[in-house]
Amino acid sequence: MGFGPKKLSFSDILINSIGSLIAGALGSVIILIITFSIGNIINIPAAFNTASIGIETNAIFPLVLSVITLLGTTTTIFLTYYIAHLTNSDRYRKNIIILGQIAFFAVMTYLFVTPIYLYAGLQNYDYIMYVFLAHTLTVTFGTSIILETLNNYRYILLGIYGSFVGLFISIIITISIFSLFSAGIAKLISLIILLPIINFLITFFKQLFEIIYMYYFRMTNQDQLGDIFYQIELEEKEMLLEEEEKNSI
Repeated sequence: MGFGPKKLSFSDILINSIGSLIAGALGSVIILIITFSIGNIINIPAAFNTASIGIETNAIFPLVLSVITLLGTTTTIFLTYYIAHLTNSDRYRKNIIILGQIAFFAVMTYLFVTPIYLYAGLQNYDYIMYVFLAHTLTVTFGTSIILETLNNYRYILLGIYGSFVGLFISIIITISIFSLFSAGIAKLISLIILLPIINFLITFFKQLFEIIYMYYFRMTNQDQLGDIFYQIELEEKEMLLEEEEKNSI
């Protein structure tokens, strides 16, 4: 049976959260670099302005934005994993299988969300920003789930529940920030700012949930979320034993 969740301090939470913030900021830098690099081909800020005054939209623009988002979010999640490994190598091991799963998830998410980019972009360019926000939240949250599942499988439920807590709070905060900006370029800029914020919030509140559970375990000696598969196996063995005893009567 388990020996309780791994020790986690508030300084650990702060270090890991700042690492996620840095990873998100670097992902935003990648988005900015690509945006300005292709400015002679597709002027993204200008496209939002022209769309706002009624000029017809086209499918190329949202497709380009979806690719830029893929590159920015992929950079963010890989850096998040790398920084997590540097700050907590005992928990987040460097493993090619884990890297492969993160990459696979990022690509699969992109393939599913690209048609939504195209549909939203053909309706109104402003709608693309909502797709961008949902795309970023999905990739960041999904990566958090994958990392916890493959690195902390003894406490897989703790990681999953913590990731959901981080996701829900991130949605509330990011939408609140997003709504403060006006339409058009201002919202586009806000999305670039929100990428590191989302990454920070999910990490922070996930680990805050974990440290609360750790103190709960210390006070009660109850570990409902630990070694869940072992607990299920024990229950199945007990049920099987009871069934055998009934049949032997």
